[in-house]
Amino acid sequence: MDTKPDIKDIKIFSESNKLSKGVLEMPFMKKSKEKALKQLQAEESKKIYAAEITEGMKKKGNTVFVETSIANCKDLIEGRLSFLGANPEIEKIMANEFAEKFNEMERNKDKDVSDLEMAKSMSSLTDTMRKKFQSNTKKKFIKPSTDI
Repeated sequence: MDTKPDIKDIKIFSESNKLSKGVLEMPFMKKSKEKALKQLQAEESKKIYAAEITEGMKKKGNTVFVETSIANCKDLIEGRLSFLGANPEIEKIMANEFAEKFNEMERNKDKDVSDLEMAKSMSSLTDTMRKKFQSNTKKKFIKPSTDI
């Protein structure tokens, strides 16, 4: 598949213009020869991928998106920043943006455990801890003294 088409394979010029192989190999015919090779390779690639490329793909066109900035890809901070009162206007904008993001995160935050489940687990935990640190109230048996 990686073999390059030879001048013998080019039928475009040999049939339509009836140019001989020797003429196509001359230095001034180099561009024409390259053009013919390019057309031949395009036809071959169409034949190879004809079964895989659907009409919907052809109509849809190019679906590749090019992002010129890496900031969106890595969630980097865009724009100007200011700290310790260097630029109060920018700091106000930063504070507002932070508050908006924080509020949005709080709204989207889901609870992993319901309140009832948390209360039950905490009560069982406190019982366990109480038992662990509870002093042993059982006393050992002490023999009565025989001082009578």
